[in-house]
Amino acid sequence: MQSIIGTRIAESRQRLGMTQDQFGARYGVSGPAVFKFERGYVKPSLELWLKMARDCDISEKKAVLLWVKAKLPQEYQSFIDLSAAAVAEPGVAYAKETRPDYARVADPRDLRQHLSADAMLPEGMKAIFKDDEFWALYQPTGQEIQLLIEKFGNYAEAKEAFFRDAIRLIREFIRSEY
Repeated sequence: MQSIIGTRIAESRQRLGMTQDQFGARYGVSGPAVFKFERGYVKPSLELWLKMARDCDISEKKAVLLWVKAKLPQEYQSFIDLSAAAVAEPGVAYAKETRPDYARVADPRDLRQHLSADAMLPEGMKAIFKDDEFWALYQPTGQEIQLLIEKFGNYAEAKEAFFRDAIRLIREFIRSEY
């Protein structure tokens, strides 16, 4: 019963290094629901699928067509050609979403702006990056932010305090010269 939607959800979750529960929490659904999506037993709602499709590196146009195609009976699925020129957006459908190298961003205002636009960050991390007090107290560098995201960005359910502790740990590690 495997479906292209389920396969793409599973690939995205694994690429992010998340459990089904963590991935589900990111979208407000349970781990067992993610399991059912991945196996093709159940299809996510269109609204939920469009949110997930962004993390699966699928354009909105193609995501809608994939969802519609998955809902059709098997004998009609061939009617939707996903390779058609109107659907294919060169380089977009399978291009990996890349995040800026925050270690190269020197200006704290630019760093905050880039971070506020990063949709793949967990909620707790987004919250500290929006917090003026965090920036005033810690004055994090791009290198520290980059390490924080690389090492702790997969903890979708973590709270702000976890990321504050993590930035302190990263700073201590960097200053210790390994």
